[in-house]
Amino acid sequence: MVHDEMSAPAKVRGLAAFDLDGTLLRGPTVCEILAKPLGRLVEMQRFESLPPESDFTAAREEMARWYTNASVDELVVHLRNAEWAPGARESVLRLQSEGIEVALVSVTWRFAVAWFAEQLKIKHYLGTGLSPAGEVAHVWGPDKASFIRTLSAKLLLTRDRVAAIGDSLGDFEMLHEANLRIFVGKTAPTNITALKHLPDADLRAVADHILNEWVD
Repeated sequence: MVHDEMSAPAKVRGLAAFDLDGTLLRGPTVCEILAKPLGRLVEMQRFESLPPESDFTAAREEMARWYTNASVDELVVHLRNAEWAPGARESVLRLQSEGIEVALVSVTWRFAVAWFAEQLKIKHYLGTGLSPAGEVAHVWGPDKASFIRTLSAKLLLTRDRVAAIGDSLGDFEMLHEANLRIFVGKTAPTNITALKHLPDADLRAVADHILNEWVD
């Protein structure tokens, strides 16, 4: 599910799309943070240990049932316990001050993505929807790529002014949508070309790299 406050394209220098878990955040994932106060942390960790080829649809729908007796406001209060990546706030602010639009692109819950986007004054974000009735509007890796493609077109940007920053297999499609590809996971993938590997980087170094590449 997409959120985009922009009604008309404005002249911008570029687009930097950040993943959330493992990229802008380090430590426990959003879903682990939400599961812990509900007494579901062990189950959540079991879901996250499933192999990459597993179908996570059923796991997400099970998580949605955990939240039925809690409001969004009650859930997001726990997100204050999240561990930001070093330099997360500073890097986003610096990019924005240099005319770079920043997007937050994640497969985790949209209400959580929206909360983190608000903390960083990010206007464009993507996440999995959850209706009051418990219906899930799933977002997967290919949807992240589609979001970047659509947003960059709306901003009148070509691929050479699009950066994607991720840390895992779920970010591969997103990375392929950008000419400037930055990977902050520990082990660099071998099937993505022209990839800048900055394992566990302070995100100020990521902002430096983007701005150095886009000198006007």
